[in-house]
Amino acid sequence: MENLLVKLMLLAALTQLGISVHEFQNCHSRGCMQMIEMKSRDILNIHWKPLTVFPAESKKFR
Repeated sequence: MENLLVKLMLLAALTQLGISVHEFQNCHSRGCMQMIEMKSRDILNIHWKPLTVFPAESKKFR
C-alpha cells in the first residue's frame, strides 16, 4: 500500500512539472536533470541564491 502511495505521489509531482514518466525514465544527462530542476523552480516561483557561509572567503573568488 505504501509503495502505491509513493508511486502516486511521484506521478502527481511529474504531472505538475509537465513531464511524462517516459521522459523522466530516459533522463540521464546533466542537461536533462537541470531542465527538470528549472521546471520545478518555475512552479514554486523560488529564485534561489547561493548561500554564503564564509563571506571573507567568498570575496577572494569574486
